[in-house]
Amino acid sequence: MIQQKRPELLAPAGSPDALLAAISAGADAVYLGASAFSNRMRARNFTEDELTEALKAARYAGAASYITINTRVRPEEMGDVLTLAEHLLKNHCTGFIVADAGIAANIHSRFPEAALHASTQMTLSDPGDGFALAEMGFTRMVVPREISLGEIRRLVQECPLEIEMFLHGAHCVSLSGQCLMSWAMGGRSGNRGECAQPCRLPYTAIRLGDASAANREKWTDRSLTKAPKNTYPLSLKDMCLARWIPEIIDSGVASLKIEGRQKPAAYVYGVTKIYRRLLDEGRAATEEEIAALDEFFSRDGFTDGYFAAGQRRNPYSNMLGVRASLAELSGNSEKAKTEEKYILPTKEITASCRIYADEPMELTLSDTVTGISVTVTGETAQTATGNPLTKESIAKNLCKFGGTPFRLSDNGLTIDVGEGVWCPVSSLNALRRSGVQMLTDALFPDAAVREGAPYAPAVQLPERYGGKRCPTTAQCMFADQVTAGALDYFTRIYLPVGEWYKWRSAGGTGEKVGVSLPAVLFGDTKKTLDALAEADCPFVQIHSPGQLYFAKQAGLAAHGSFRLNLWNPDSALYWYVSGVASLTASPEATIAMLRQMPAGAIVYGHIPLMHTSRCFLWGKCGGIGGRIAGKTCPAEGCLGILTDRTATRFPVLAKDGICEICNALPLWMGDKQDSLPPLTHREFLFTTETAAQVNDVIRAYRNNEKRSGKRLK
Repeated sequence: MIQQKRPELLAPAGSPDALLAAISAGADAVYLGASAFSNRMRARNFTEDELTEALKAARYAGAASYITINTRVRPEEMGDVLTLAEHLLKNHCTGFIVADAGIAANIHSRFPEAALHASTQMTLSDPGDGFALAEMGFTRMVVPREISLGEIRRLVQECPLEIEMFLHGAHCVSLSGQCLMSWAMGGRSGNRGECAQPCRLPYTAIRLGDASAANREKWTDRSLTKAPKNTYPLSLKDMCLARWIPEIIDSGVASLKIEGRQKPAAYVYGVTKIYRRLLDEGRAATEEEIAALDEFFSRDGFTDGYFAAGQRRNPYSNMLGVRASLAELSGNSEKAKTEEKYILPTKEITASCRIYADEPMELTLSDTVTGISVTVTGETAQTATGNPLTKESIAKNLCKFGGTPFRLSDNGLTIDVGEGVWCPVSSLNALRRSGVQMLTDALFPDAAVREGAPYAPAVQLPERYGGKRCPTTAQCMFADQVTAGALDYFTRIYLPVGEWYKWRSAGGTGEKVGVSLPAVLFGDTKKTLDALAEADCPFVQIHSPGQLYFAKQAGLAAHGSFRLNLWNPDSALYWYVSGVASLTASPEATIAMLRQMPAGAIVYGHIPLMHTSRCFLWGKCGGIGGRIAGKTCPAEGCLGILTDRTATRFPVLAKDGICEICNALPLWMGDKQDSLPPLTHREFLFTTETAAQVNDVIRAYRNNEKRSGKRLK
């Protein structure tokens, strides 16, 4: 039997102390962020000088170092990103974890040998994502926390990239890369590493009934809303897969990530050490080890719900949990506070020294593993007039390898010294330091960073239009929202897959109505798109690289949605080069940013703020995309209301185990259309609206009406 290769253990390093703790505990690799462009801006992170030292420490210890440049960036920031990337490459970082397509395209073009890992913020779940990312220069993709063991196995078998998965730590209730709630509620963007964690706050969630037009018409009736209660329907327990280590190893996954760049060094050390032991021994954790992990940090214990999908019945039950104490980062026991002396691994060497009077001193250092050897000479030794050197006095000074990447092996020192020889202690110290530096240079040579050309692809960009000349498109949630008025007003209309088939079955025809794919499809993307092509679907709206990849294979025109998180022109260039017909910018994009992007913008709608993988309205629907059958869920889905502590009411649409939480107020630009910059199109989002309300919105925009709502700024 061929023994399965152990996956890499990847630990968080949110501070210099945490980095030392991770490596000391046995991490094969660490991931860390600079003081900018990291998706954990509330972590301690590293200054530029600290990054240089951190990369050196990881390199000397034999640990890989992955730098998180996984935020979205504004157009004016791209130059700073590339300057940072060049500095890090010259200091031997192993690779970059990237979420922004523009950043990836620029780094790959400028530094073609740099390793790129696709962040989970890119919402990656399908083999097609791997094929698309490979064309872009990526070598690894980080899959969502919602993925199951069976889906991991399929990805490993079918995806051309390495697969990295989360092993332990905090769960985001929203699908990674699809959360705008912190931005909408307080202006702190999760896509910029500034998430305020609104999911950890109390809410009241109620189900109004099915999502029929009758219920959608009355969801704004405040008399239907129950008084807010101190419940936490969005706060998930932390992930812990310590019981699944044998199955994880057997899956062939390449890297296992521990979440926690905002956690203290003691947490990083303790958790990493336990998982190091489990991986080395290839076994599941004992109850005592689970209890130890819980003592370091948890939210009412742990869950393995998503990972266990298909392995046992109802794995999504009992997934909610909150932190008992506000002292979240300090741990909930003395175990988490225990100070450890973090000892970094070192290379074993031997040393041979020759000292004779009237001859230069000579020291040879040799690495016992590689056999690499260096010899240095020092000052000329003198004839002793007092106490001559002895082997013991020489050894005392030549064996001081603390603070270096090396340690002397047992019986690894050979000294050849003549009689009556003397030299200053400072000369012996200088000889040792010279040898250490030369061996360091031999074992860890300077990085050779090959540079390529700037990113400047030749691609035909779509035309942009100002004012009401701009084409209008609509993304509808329900088939009944495709009214005659909508067909007249919009140049393209997107419906969910099931609603499109319903619309066609009811006699819908023409080239104006296509499909908006699900935000994520775990392994079903190709099958879904091939079926749509067979059914003569005129076009699709895509949300990920893999969906675009398989849409092109199926011969379908593809339009990029706001879920691609488009923030800058270079990202737009990448997607156009890859084959999209149009792009819609992120709702977070400002008017100033829109002026610089060849894209469209959302101008109306209750913007989806969170795409949760577990239904909190009905509770019986199963997992994401109906991966566990939800036979009790109404065919048209459910409608609900999520109420926060300020009595703000967020509409919720749930179907097949997925909840879409939408903004309380719609975006409204009906009276500001002439102030918008030139766009490729203006997009309307219809979520809870009835057919009559859709027609009313169209009429209001035709007449430039002013209404209450959010504004583009």
